[in-house]
Formats: sequence, C-alpha cells, structure tokens
Amino acid sequence: MILFLRNWSPPAGLATEGWPRRAGHAGWPTRAGATWAAKRKLLAQRTQIVAELKKALRESGHTYADVAGKLELSVASVKRLFSTEDLSLERVDQICELIGLDLHEILERAVDRTAPTNQLTLAQESELVSDPKLLFMTWLLLLRTPFEDVIQDYRFTEREALQYLIRLDRLKVIELQPGNRVRLLVSRHFSWRPGGPVQKYIHQKLLREFFASPFAGPQEEFFFHGGRVSDEALAQLKRALRGASRECAEIIERDRSTTQKRNGAAFVLALRPWNYSGFSQFDRDSPAAP
Repeated sequence: MILFLRNWSPPAGLATEGWPRRAGHAGWPTRAGATWAAKRKLLAQRTQIVAELKKALRESGHTYADVAGKLELSVASVKRLFSTEDLSLERVDQICELIGLDLHEILERAVDRTAPTNQLTLAQESELVSDPKLLFMTWLLLLRTPFEDVIQDYRFTEREALQYLIRLDRLKVIELQPGNRVRLLVSRHFSWRPGGPVQKYIHQKLLREFFASPFAGPQEEFFFHGGRVSDEALAQLKRALRGASRECAEIIERDRSTTQKRNGAAFVLALRPWNYSGFSQFDRDSPAAP
C-alpha cells in the first residue's frame, strides 16, 4: 500500500438546471396535465438536493443549531424543514451561505451522484489520448474548471477551447449547453479503464515524471507499507483507500472557493496483492534459489 503527495502540476462552471419545484407548494408552480411520473422525478430531484445539503453541512462541521441561527428558526423547525424537504429557494441560499458553497455547487453534486457513466468506453479513451490537449481539457473539466478560467489560466484561445468542448460533447463525455456551460456525463468518482489508454498514458507519462525525484520537500509526503494480510483485511484496506481518495477529492473541491494562491498538487493511492521479487528468495514457501 502506498500513498504519495507533492506539489505538482500535470504536463502540459458547470451548468445547473435551477431548483426543482414541488407541484402544489406556494411559490412552486404546477403544470396542467403533468404526469405522475414527472412529479415523481421532480420529487426525487428535490430529495437528492436536500441530501446534498445535509452532506455538505456534515462536511463543513455545521449542525442544525447553526442552521436555525442562520434562518432565525427553532432547531425543531429546521429539522422539520429537512425531513419534509420543504425548503424555499431563499432558505437554501441562506444555508449555502452558511456552509460556504454556492447553490450551483450543491446542484452539481446532486447531478453527479445520479450520473449514469462510471467509466468511459475504450473508443472514448483512445480519442482522448490521441490529442494531449484534448486530454488536458478533459482533465480540467473533471476538476470543474470554469470555461473562463480555462481561457485565462491556460494556453487556449476562446475559439480553440470551444472546439475542444464540441469534441467532448460529440464523444458524450460532456453536454455542452448555452453560454459555453458544461455538464459532465460521468460521475464525480468515475475511474479510468484498468489497463486502458488513459491509465497507460498516466503510467508512461505522468507517474514517471511524478516519481522522478525524492519526496523531500516540506509539503510532500511519502508512505510505503505492506505486510501479510488476509483477503478480508485486503478488502478493508481497499475500502479505506477509496474513502481516503474521496475525502482528498472533496478537500480539493472545497478549496476552489479560497482566495489564497493555489498551486498544482497531486496524490497517488495504490494497493495490490504483491511480494517484492528481490525478497521472494527468503520466503520458505518459494522455490529455493539455484
């Protein structure tokens, strides 16, 4: 099991649909003839968004008491609002202000958790690695980089960046919307194909550069640990690493709102059943060396 962290940049906002409305609630318009299926979908969207608000509150360390103070309500009233999902848009905005997130970020999270694609096809990945700049644009979009920041911070003209967005739309990696807004068609925690074109590119290009120097800087970390473990323990380690990966990704996402200077950084988590070949000669279960 290995974990590495260092300041590093790889070599060289998303659209929201607006707050779903509950039919029949004051301020939430209805549409004559709406089907029950459509209403159920609407309610499901509200449920997803309220669930994301709850999760964001937990992550930021806020309680229902904090929300009650912000909304000038009792704690019991706040609990009732969340349990009935009866939150007005104004109150949602107030809660977002409390936890330091924008409403569109909450909506993005809700959309991402219902995104159907957890892995791209072989053809999609092959197309991405065929053009390093297309792959880099994909990388930026996966990091939720707004179109304006892509133009400002990287060597893309507006015309060129738009052409790459159109290519990614045709590849069904994103959905390009009016105003050069983007909606990812992959989940927030999707993974590259094991042994696929992008993973091979990462191994051959990025990781080779990433590991080319010792991890000796004050902002770098290096951990390497292993041992004999059961299948059950190996599964537990895998779950632990996945949890750590999600937590690290969420830290990076929350940091998007900081006013401090940000620098490139990367971390690697890896785990596999493995014995170092140089030590295998000392294992009693291994054939004796000639």
